[in-house]
Amino acid sequence: SKASRLLGLDGINQWEEAQTVRYRRNEKFTWHLDALAPGAESSPSIGGQRTATLLVYLTDLGESDGGATIFRDLTEANSGMLKVQPKKGSALLFFPAAGGIPNTPFDIRTLHCGEAVDDSSTQDKWISQLWLRETPYTPSAPPGNKHDLARNAINEYCLNNKAPSN
Repeated sequence: SKASRLLGLDGINQWEEAQTVRYRRNEKFTWHLDALAPGAESSPSIGGQRTATLLVYLTDLGESDGGATIFRDLTEANSGMLKVQPKKGSALLFFPAAGGIPNTPFDIRTLHCGEAVDDSSTQDKWISQLWLRETPYTPSAPPGNKHDLARNAINEYCLNNKAPSN
């Protein structure tokens, strides 16, 4: 519900089910795009394209611990590729299908990876990841899942707790 409020949405019906991921020492996720290729997965009948990615960091990792989210084609001044180090309670929001090359269903600049957690790290990396679709999303989990059961209560919460407008 906080993710919906962040983007000014009234409910959760466009979000895919949240996924919680654990990376142990030496584990990583290779370079990838979150936008979906044209075809069945991005069909409007099941929610369309992924328009936003929200990564929520559930643990702290220092630079020497690794585990950063790295964007190959986005840069930080004087330091090369953009690296976002996990900080518990912080979140990273980006838009994998917004911009880039005309008539292309994704923004290549959002190519990213999960850097390996260093072998010497005393902490695992934990994240929760959510993807927002263009239109209402049909959950891929079995009927009666908690996502489905929570929808009405979360929609009500969002309506009653809208973020202040400017």
